[in-house]
Amino acid sequence: MLGASSGAVASFATCLCARIYTNGQMIVANAGHLSPYRDGREMELAACLPLGVIPNVEYEQSTFQLKHGDRLTFVSDGVVEATDPKGELFGFERTQQVSHEPARYIAQIAQRFGQTDDITVVSLYFVPA
Repeated sequence: MLGASSGAVASFATCLCARIYTNGQMIVANAGHLSPYRDGREMELAACLPLGVIPNVEYEQSTFQLKHGDRLTFVSDGVVEATDPKGELFGFERTQQVSHEPARYIAQIAQRFGQTDDITVVSLYFVPA
């Protein structure tokens, strides 16, 4: 999951890397990206700067143990930052409320709300090997 922004002087990109093992162990490193949702709740990850802000930054890893049937939802900032004609953001609360829905539904509802940025949604269920 990547998001990007660039300015006149510097460029940076947000990034979230998640590795999920067949035994349910999930290791996540976050570089300024939105935290994923697990069964409708935002996962607590260590905050860190986006890629490219400061050279040679080490990113903290968080480890989780997934259970059979856990649903993970990853979203780009285009979902949270979708803006309606009155200037209201879709926001974190609405995003959390729909985070248990299928990825296509989340993307469509954010787009209908008022798309101003790219919208990416990935969801998956964990089923052990």
